[in-house]
Amino acid sequence: MRRVSCVLLPRLPLQIVLHDRPHWRGAPIAIVDDEGPNGRITHLNALAKKSRLRIGMRQTVARDLLPSLHTAVVSPEEVSEVSRELRRALQTFSPRVEALSHVGAFHIDPEGLRRLYGGYRNWATCIHRYLRGRHWQSSVTVGFHRHRALAVAMTHDGVTIAQSADQERERSNQTPLREFGLPGELCESLAALGIETLGDFLVVPAGELHSRFGSEASALHDLFAEDLQLPIQPHAFDEPSRISFQVDPPDEDQNRLLFAIKGALHSLLHQVRARGEAVQSLELSLHLERAPFHREHIEPAAPTLDSMLILELIRLRLGETSLQGAVEEVELLANTVRAHAEQVALPGHRPRRDMNAAHRALDRIRAAYGEQSVTKATVREAHLPEASFRWEPIQHARIGERGVLPELSPMVRRVYARPKPLPPRLPKEPEAGPFLREDHSIEHMYGPYRVSGGWWKRLVERDYYYAETDHGDLLWLFYDRPRKRWFLHGVLD
Repeated sequence: MRRVSCVLLPRLPLQIVLHDRPHWRGAPIAIVDDEGPNGRITHLNALAKKSRLRIGMRQTVARDLLPSLHTAVVSPEEVSEVSRELRRALQTFSPRVEALSHVGAFHIDPEGLRRLYGGYRNWATCIHRYLRGRHWQSSVTVGFHRHRALAVAMTHDGVTIAQSADQERERSNQTPLREFGLPGELCESLAALGIETLGDFLVVPAGELHSRFGSEASALHDLFAEDLQLPIQPHAFDEPSRISFQVDPPDEDQNRLLFAIKGALHSLLHQVRARGEAVQSLELSLHLERAPFHREHIEPAAPTLDSMLILELIRLRLGETSLQGAVEEVELLANTVRAHAEQVALPGHRPRRDMNAAHRALDRIRAAYGEQSVTKATVREAHLPEASFRWEPIQHARIGERGVLPELSPMVRRVYARPKPLPPRLPKEPEAGPFLREDHSIEHMYGPYRVSGGWWKRLVERDYYYAETDHGDLLWLFYDRPRKRWFLHGVLD
């Protein structure tokens, strides 16, 4: 008999949440269908189930029973995108992969490549290790029947190899009916008749199921019929969206190159749009005459199909680039994601600030000056002011939280990366004060504010002052006691 394999990632929405929030491991977690208090629970981890929480319970009731509960919403689009990435990964183990309607389940044809791995067990073990190495919990079953292999995967962890069809049937018959996603009322009705496992369910005559329990029970019974088993319906491989063209004769004029790239970009976006996708980033490769090829990475703030936006980013990037030779060939490779329709806002409910315009502005800066040109300051723990923050790249702008405006505007410090030593002044005692320039003098000083530490590496003792000059400038400076020297650390706006 021809073999079939099933790969199951149980409770995939919960696993997606733990991928994004690994610090939630070891805590009770629930997936809800809405962030509001009336959102209902759709998935629970083991810790949450032990606290008397149930599927279908409202979020407010669950939080009353378990205040430490962590909740999250996982949209169908997120699950679909992860399933798509998993399907692509599984296609490296077999060209015939089918994603099932059961979330996180895939049918794979083990024939063809199993000999490269030395048998079914080695082949299935490699898949399991591959997913485990990427922090996905999975079970891999190799059997003879498509849906019986799935039933075995629901109750067996790791790798399971059925040696015969009878062994597979015996193991799958022990699977509880609740694992197949049947409605709770239907499961309770069947349980009242003593039907709780797949084996008990398949004993019931198929002709009576539809009239007594409805179409869902009848459809599940038909899936396990021996004569109705369909072969695997493999998904086609997602070919990369790529286009290239020759430049004859080789040219280094950027205006002419942009005109040629514009035509190729329209063809590339037509391919992407036909697949229901959008461009997340673009790899631009320029093959140069008698020089190594040149590569640029173009990434808009959000996936897009706007050719003019992408072309403008290419123009800005090439404008800051000096090519070492004439271009012989141009290649465009689009990294795509599934396109999502944007919600249309009513005219009276549009935000005052256009975030899309902000994203486009950041895209232009990043394209012109490099990926590290758009950053934000992130606070970190350190005893020295210059080490108490760091600059991190950002991809998206966001609107700050609204709060009560302070009576006085906050002071903004423009801190120098390295404090600037001030010229010495005679006498050098700290009472003499700092010396700026001949045309500047300090009228008032406020402080000191002592900063000390660093005994484990280098002793630091600083007396910080705010200094107001005769020109109205407000400086932030300090006196370094070990070095007996004044330094300017920043200015205040």
